[in-house]
Amino acid sequence: MSRLVKVGAGGSEIGWHEALKDLRADDVLLLEPGFYELPQDTLFSDITVKGTGSLPEDTTILGYVNVAADSQFVNLENLCINTNTDSNSLFVPAEANTYLTLRNCIIKGYGNDTAAIAANGKVTLELYSTMILNGSLSIFANADFRLEMNDSSIEHVSEEFGTLALEGHGTAIINNSRIHGSIDTFTKTNAEIDLNNSVTNSMLLQGEVWLNMLNSKVVSDDDTSMYITDKTWANIIGSDFNGGIYLDKTPHVIIQNSQLNRMIAVNDAEITMINSIVVNHADFQDKAKCSARRVTFNGGAEYQYFLALGDQAFLEGHDLIFNSNGADLAVKDAAKMHASVIASSDDSIAVECSQGASVQLLGMKWTNKKK
Repeated sequence: MSRLVKVGAGGSEIGWHEALKDLRADDVLLLEPGFYELPQDTLFSDITVKGTGSLPEDTTILGYVNVAADSQFVNLENLCINTNTDSNSLFVPAEANTYLTLRNCIIKGYGNDTAAIAANGKVTLELYSTMILNGSLSIFANADFRLEMNDSSIEHVSEEFGTLALEGHGTAIINNSRIHGSIDTFTKTNAEIDLNNSVTNSMLLQGEVWLNMLNSKVVSDDDTSMYITDKTWANIIGSDFNGGIYLDKTPHVIIQNSQLNRMIAVNDAEITMINSIVVNHADFQDKAKCSARRVTFNGGAEYQYFLALGDQAFLEGHDLIFNSNGADLAVKDAAKMHASVIASSDDSIAVECSQGASVQLLGMKWTNKKK
């Protein structure tokens, strides 16, 4: 039977260290506002810890929380965990088969590249209205995971490490959340990622990954703000990209009702675009293939070509819109472009076409500039 254990300095409450020495399965610890130092050898197992203050930081646990290998669940609510050493603020071991749930919590890392939350083993990790500061959320290669992140944020920008790093096998569902940094997967990752109504600085998708991205935004303006490679499948709907999408190796990508600043596709990338806008520049090289329906290709002043194909790339398009803004269209090497245009800001566009290339462009005037 679960016990309600009131912890604090009042007459009807017991002390923090006394409560830790007498922990039992299913205990619910109610912590009054204050600072609680956690001994290093403490393991949390099958307990719920709740802060009773108005804000999470009113009740702060100083130290780092280790989940016991045999724990079935740990629930943390209305708390702040602030590690003061170079350790994970929350750690789930490789032997675990557990649930870890955080509600209205603040997790503070040490401020370096050590993960604030490190998850291994078989774990269901749930974050509700939770903030992670000064450290990443990292799920490691031996994990069999399910991550649910709702109305939460991670604030840790690193040049070398992902802010939300997903390795191992599992599913990540991210709703109405903000990642101040990068969402990264790895070559050994085998995962589904559902990103809904959320914002991230950048994304690196590799390994065997399926991405469903709905009404979300990537705010970095780098050429590779979203880098998709390996055996990745991506379904992107109603999303915005301030920078570029870079597709490499063998990804399959569907982009619908979205806007991206620029795109580069190389190797054997396959892209389907529907009712979307490329603001500045699109480039397809090697054996990349693109099928475009009702897509607008615009040109930017800093690019010689608003649309370029090279090597053996192939673009098949219907009902396209071209707004070159003074830039040319290039179809070089053995590339092929078969498309129809329904509208353009130009009376005629210049197409730089190599001898071995194939261009079939219907619906507007164009001038062949053979090189």
